[in-house]
Amino acid sequence: MDVSFLMPAYNNEDTIIKSILSIANQKTGLKFEVIAVDDGSTDNTYTLAENFLNPPAPPFKTSPSPPSEGGDKGEVKGGYGGVKLIKRKNGGEASALNEGLKHCTGKFIAIVEADVEIEDRWIEKVIREFADAKVAGVGGRLVTPEKSSWIAKIAGYEIESKFETKERYANHITSANAVYRAEIFKEIGGFNENLVNAVLDSDLNRRIIEKGYKLIYTKEASALHHFKPTFNGYLKRQYSYARYRVHERLALYPADRFLALNVLICGMSALSILTIPFTLWLPAILLSLSIILQLPSTFKLINVKRDPILCLYPFVIIIRNVVSAFGYGIGIINKGLNRY
Repeated sequence: MDVSFLMPAYNNEDTIIKSILSIANQKTGLKFEVIAVDDGSTDNTYTLAENFLNPPAPPFKTSPSPPSEGGDKGEVKGGYGGVKLIKRKNGGEASALNEGLKHCTGKFIAIVEADVEIEDRWIEKVIREFADAKVAGVGGRLVTPEKSSWIAKIAGYEIESKFETKERYANHITSANAVYRAEIFKEIGGFNENLVNAVLDSDLNRRIIEKGYKLIYTKEASALHHFKPTFNGYLKRQYSYARYRVHERLALYPADRFLALNVLICGMSALSILTIPFTLWLPAILLSLSIILQLPSTFKLINVKRDPILCLYPFVIIIRNVVSAFGYGIGIINKGLNRY
C-alpha cells in the first residue's frame, strides 16, 4: 500500500460522506486505503458511514445503476483498496489517530479529518514534495466552502488569511489535511493524547523538526474545510485551542505573532468591566483598543472576500479572544501544577 488515509471522526454526520468521496475520487495511480475512526460520536456519523459503504441488501433484485460522475457507493466500497471503519469509545482526536495508526499499512499516512474534502489531485500534489528524504511531512491549504454558516465563514476566512503568509518550509502543518512518512511515527511516537482535541498536530510537528526533519506547506494542494457551524461550537473549539496552546508554541503561523497581545488586551477589556462603578475611562479605552486592533484584518478580509458578513468579524474576534484569554489562564494554571 502506498498511502493510508487516516480519518478521525467525531459528530461529523453532515460531512463524513463528502470526505470519504473526496478520497475515493482522487485522480492518482497510487494504491491507497482508508482507515476511518469514529471517536464515540453521539450522532449518526458511524451509522451513515457504515450504511454508505455497506448498504443494506434490497428486498428484491434490482438492475445496477449507472455510476455517477462523483463515484457511486460501489466505487467507494472497494474500488481502491477499501475503507475500514473503526468504532471506539470517545477518547479525543489524538487517541483516535493513534488507534488508526495501528491499522495503517501505507508508506505514507495521509490525515484527512471528517469535515474536510480534498481536491481530486490532492494526494499527487502532496506526495511529490517528498522527493527530499529529509521531508517528513507535507500539508495543504484550507479553503472555506461557499455554503457555510456565518460563523463558519468568519472562522474559515481568518484561517485562509493566515495561510497567505505561510512559508514553504513551515514550523506547522495542520492535521486537517497533511501527509507524513509512516516511518516517522515509529521514530518519534504517535500523538500526545493529553492534548485531547487541540494543538496535537503542532506537538507532533515540533517533535519532527527537533529530530532534524523538514515540514513543507504546499498551497497548490487545497481542501475544503467545513468549520464549526454554530457560534457556541466555534467558541468551545477556540477555548480548547487556548487551554492547550500554552504547552506548545503560541505562533503557529506568521500572522499569530501578535496573538498573545491581542488576547491579553481583550481579556483585560473584559475584566475592566468590574471597574465601571469606579471609572468608565479604563473599560472604554481598552474596548476601543480591542476594536482598533481588529480593523486592519477586517478591512483586508472585506477587500478580498467582499462578504458583508465580515462586518461582524471584529466583534466575533473580540469575544473569541476573551474566551481564549480565559482558556490561556486555565492552561497556565494547569501547566504550573504540571498537568494538562
